[in-house]
Amino acid sequence: MNPVLRALDRTAAAVNDLPLWRSECRVWGQRMAPTTFERWLYLRMHRWRLMGGEDRAFLQRAIRPGMRVLDVGSNLGLYSVLAARLAGEGGRVICFEPDARLHAALRRNLAANGLARVETHAVALGAAAGEMEFHRSVINSGDNHLGVERSALFRRRTTVPVVRLDDYLPGLALDLVKLDVQGWELNVLRGMPDILAANRNLQIHFEFSDMVHARAGEPWQELIACLRQAGFRIFNPLDHREFDDQRIAELGRSLARRGYTNLLASRHPPGAPS
Repeated sequence: MNPVLRALDRTAAAVNDLPLWRSECRVWGQRMAPTTFERWLYLRMHRWRLMGGEDRAFLQRAIRPGMRVLDVGSNLGLYSVLAARLAGEGGRVICFEPDARLHAALRRNLAANGLARVETHAVALGAAAGEMEFHRSVINSGDNHLGVERSALFRRRTTVPVVRLDDYLPGLALDLVKLDVQGWELNVLRGMPDILAANRNLQIHFEFSDMVHARAGEPWQELIACLRQAGFRIFNPLDHREFDDQRIAELGRSLARRGYTNLLASRHPPGAPS
């Protein structure tokens, strides 16, 4: 890295980490405290309705009291808190966030909202147990990821533990999985085939992006094939239109390595009797 870029990297990291960004704010009626400037901005963009509206609307429609929800890639817990509030006292919400700083913020935000009962795990999910290199973004921790990262600019590398969900929480009963792991979705699914098979009414809300799946070395075509082999159909999470292979291919081409959207995998049409 040349000296100018190195200085820019260090300056961005220093400004991002100033204590003044850590003040609590209200988002969707939830008490949320950020860790850095970029998370401060993330929370306010949700508060100002500039992002997150579709995901919030989906969760509010999909999660009912008593449901069992798995949140993979919980970040600082904005959606985890929402899911736990919707599932209620009789529900169960389980969060996975491998970044140590974000995991600590997740636990604080859950506690601040009276949701200390929510389970949190500071490990990553994958196809095999072990340790992996984890790439943290200085300017957008929503883009932290496992897998390949060719640029060192605004990135920090660390090592995190990785577990297979089938081994880590065997026999886990689930109604909904929210999966946002920046291209690592296929590896998470490969580590939970028994849970996928056992939970016939499971719905999986996941990110779909040519760019992030290619960066992880797992093309989106393989992710869709894995879901279809497990008996899942693919739907638009908002209007519940089903995507056949042709429409999925058209969507993949339209994203053109830069955009992303969210999709819903379900064995039954959403809202239909199972």
